[in-house]
Amino acid sequence: MKRRQNVNAPGRMPILMKMMMVLLLFLGMGLNVHATPSPDSQQTGRNITGVVVDEEGEPVIGATVMIKGTDRGTTTGIDGSFTLNIAGGDKLLAISYVGMITAELEIGNKNHFEVVLRTDAVLMEDLVVIGYGARSKRDVSIAVSSVKSEELNERPSAFNIMESIAGKVAGVTNISMSGRPGGSSSLRVRGMGSINAGKDPIYVLDGVVGVDPGIINSANIESIDILKDAAATAMYGAQGSNGVVLITTKKGKKGKGSITYDGNVGFGFMTRELDVLNADEYMEVQRRSYAYSGQVMPHLLTPDERLFYYAKDGSGNYRYDDNGLLIASPKYDTNWQKELTRTAVTNDHILSYSSGSDDTSIYASLGYQNHEGIVKGSEYERISGTVNVNSRIKEWLRMQVVGTVGSQKGNNNDMENSFGQGVVRNMIEMPPIVPVRYEDGTWGRKGDYMFSEEGENPLLLLRDRRDEWKQNFSLFSLNTTIDLSSKLTLTLQGDLQQTYRKRMSYAKAGLQDVSENNGGYADIYNYDNQKMSSENYFTYNDEYLSGLLRSEFVLGASWYYNRSESSSSGSEQFFDDSFGYHNLSAGTTWHEPTSGMDQNTMNSYYFRMNHNIKDRYLLGATFRADGASNFGANNKYGFFPSVSAGWHLSEEEFFEPLRQTVSQAKLRTSYGLVGNASIPSYRTISQYGNGTTIFNKELSSFVVLSNLGNKDLKWESSSQFNVGLDLGLLNNRFELILDFYSKSTRDLLFQKQVPITTGYSTTWTNLGEIRNNGFEATFTSRNINTGDFSWTTDLVYATNKLMTIDINGETIETGNNTIAREGIEWASYYVYRRLGTWSLQEVEEAAKYGKKPGDIKYEDVNGDYKIDEADRQLMGNGRPKGNLTMVNKFSYKGLSLLVDLNYVYGFKIMSITRAMGENRALYSNSMKTMLNAWTPENQNTMIAALRLPSDPYFGENEKDSFMLHKGDFLRLRNVSLTYTLGKEMLRWLKEVNGLTVGVSAENLALLTAYPGYDTELGAFSTDNGQSIDFYSYPRPTTITANLKITF
Repeated sequence: MKRRQNVNAPGRMPILMKMMMVLLLFLGMGLNVHATPSPDSQQTGRNITGVVVDEEGEPVIGATVMIKGTDRGTTTGIDGSFTLNIAGGDKLLAISYVGMITAELEIGNKNHFEVVLRTDAVLMEDLVVIGYGARSKRDVSIAVSSVKSEELNERPSAFNIMESIAGKVAGVTNISMSGRPGGSSSLRVRGMGSINAGKDPIYVLDGVVGVDPGIINSANIESIDILKDAAATAMYGAQGSNGVVLITTKKGKKGKGSITYDGNVGFGFMTRELDVLNADEYMEVQRRSYAYSGQVMPHLLTPDERLFYYAKDGSGNYRYDDNGLLIASPKYDTNWQKELTRTAVTNDHILSYSSGSDDTSIYASLGYQNHEGIVKGSEYERISGTVNVNSRIKEWLRMQVVGTVGSQKGNNNDMENSFGQGVVRNMIEMPPIVPVRYEDGTWGRKGDYMFSEEGENPLLLLRDRRDEWKQNFSLFSLNTTIDLSSKLTLTLQGDLQQTYRKRMSYAKAGLQDVSENNGGYADIYNYDNQKMSSENYFTYNDEYLSGLLRSEFVLGASWYYNRSESSSSGSEQFFDDSFGYHNLSAGTTWHEPTSGMDQNTMNSYYFRMNHNIKDRYLLGATFRADGASNFGANNKYGFFPSVSAGWHLSEEEFFEPLRQTVSQAKLRTSYGLVGNASIPSYRTISQYGNGTTIFNKELSSFVVLSNLGNKDLKWESSSQFNVGLDLGLLNNRFELILDFYSKSTRDLLFQKQVPITTGYSTTWTNLGEIRNNGFEATFTSRNINTGDFSWTTDLVYATNKLMTIDINGETIETGNNTIAREGIEWASYYVYRRLGTWSLQEVEEAAKYGKKPGDIKYEDVNGDYKIDEADRQLMGNGRPKGNLTMVNKFSYKGLSLLVDLNYVYGFKIMSITRAMGENRALYSNSMKTMLNAWTPENQNTMIAALRLPSDPYFGENEKDSFMLHKGDFLRLRNVSLTYTLGKEMLRWLKEVNGLTVGVSAENLALLTAYPGYDTELGAFSTDNGQSIDFYSYPRPTTITANLKITF
């Protein structure tokens, strides 16, 4: 009997743990709430005031203003101002803020202070968000990298934040599977961390955990901080197993208010075409195929004037050659790649408003994004609005309200990666001798010439078949910060995310091999998701031992709830095509409706402490306990600790001789454990499946066993060791950050088949171990920095190797002729080695394999004269070994030039696209390499002799080494030129406070030996399908003009 899984609180925390949490909260914190001031704060004196700003003159919000040697102080407001009561004996003010140099001022008789806080060293002293707080990079011993708003906007044609981040953070890879707008794109932080469980990092937007990155407009982002090692991600426990991406949105700035328009218009076009046969070459392949089998092409025996011109005499009679065959030439030479592609227009516009007073700031924006694809009919569109309000309601109370709403829509009309008829596939395979339309207006089809397989005209597919989706989304969060004392704060946050997604597909009647037999069809799929969470935590900061020890403590609890519902319905046999998918009842045959519901919860408790000893030694530790409803009672909770340490070598006395050369040197190390609970709900209990069938001439429901429950299923755990070195050279003119990591994932959550005798089909279990080892380096060189001219070079380099350590001695098929086996890299290609073709001198040897000259020749590894499973060999994999990005920025007065180069090496692409175009000569159009096929005069070739389908070795389509191509590439990823008007010129424009114009070129050049559309591609799944070319969507070159103006 199926049992109901409890999705409420996932069990009770052990009493001992709760007592420890309470003890840690109050230990040494000396709670002094505002309702009960300390005696010192009640003494008589005078009030002093002041304003704290940064080097740009912007107010520093939340800076700490302390009377040195006491625990009395305050924080600055939204305008950077403060008011503080001082006593007669107070002498010094200490003003501090994370990422800035602490300022100490003599009080004396002054009543007002103007304070400018200066930032510390440029790269390694930036303020970084680390989850449940922020710290200076100088004070962290974890692996964290940051990307600022100006860097995100360097690629205006990027349509999501994953593309914007690409190449900017070592160890963080954007796996882009497609060139289609809105196509598949995923970040991987330090490789792949799981087999079947979730592999994406968690996205946290202004404290809201689990946000869909697709709804975020990069123009609204102030900064992105990426937590990479386990000591950093352990604060997010089970949700941080694959890295954490912390996104901070822009806030309003103090002033009367400003309005900014930031927009660009771009034009994308295809610069790389596949080298397919033209009409004459196509007919040459046909001729050789028929000749090999001793036959003649049918149009030379029977006229086909729809496709060919024929030689005729003056009386209109057909002329024949010396062999008695008709003399013909193709009537059409259609370039289907040009017919199906276009110059794509992209629009990206955002209008924002920013304002702030002494206590309140507001930032609001409205954005519109529309990207056409270079394949006709493909398009992506997004409209979104964002509001971010920050307010200091009381001296001790601050609130932040963030809201984002919008909608987006796109389509899969091109049917990329489709096993059936897709536009991209048919575009490549349509015979060039077939026209788009014949002279009588009828559409040309793939099978119009003999032996060509049946297939619809891709332009007709675009017109009469639709596969579209649309989505409405909203996100709201309320964050309240209460200053319980000058050292202790309480943060309370609640949020709500909602998503409604609808997918609609439709095909008119009569589309060949699509809807020719079902009278047209329509289907609608609905998906509704709701997420709620609550984050509540204390933060305590204090100094001990006369300032030699500075400490921060965070203690909190979180609750997460996720619920989704889905349904689908459809019909076919429409009596009229005008309804599309808007009237399913117009179809006389209904598709079986479906519906479902899924919900899960998670409770979390966490603690973090960071210590800075003498500004030299850094110590950090975290502990998190997560309880998830995904798991059974035996393993409801997972426990995730971490430790980290840092050492400022450059602060030691023994380092003095090196300080002229080495400005800063910090050694870091960390170790931590995180978990993964990203599996479908209800997998710990046994489940039923249902369906319908015809029984006694009536439609009846039936129930079958599906998933075998496993009450002992436990958390997937990932341990990671990291060691890093941060260097600043020659007064930080050169800066270098190095990291080495080793990340092992154990107890992998794995879905496997079970014996049929159990009555079930699958079960979830824990299996084995995989390990990611990698090295990361970030180097910044400020080459030239004179008054008007500067030149900066950034190098970002990373390597990663994913090894299979333990899978119980099994060999796992990971798809696309790849395997996992202990001791080898995950998802390694496992194929035959193609040696070439059998020659006329090898007749006897070929016969031993049942082959003849002109057939493909494979390596017989074990020499048994059989080509079988034992002859497959490991041939590399589709994951790059290394990735190097070099960005050069040149600035002269208001003119800036950016050049972004990306070099990726050490991987292979499996091109199913080319294999299909080199093994099926008569079924479809082919690659030009087919002209190099085997003949008696051309025996030294890798392409088998051309032949008719009646030949037993026609289209020999084993996945072998000839399908694998070296994927290394050098891409000129982005070149941008911008000009910003100076203050002198802006005076002439009066109401204009800022103006920048620019032009950029995305994907301007690609140097590679791979003959496909692009080298960054994939199919089926993000990880195991990486570098699989299965009729992938072409990637465009895009030229964009942009304008940013502020009033």
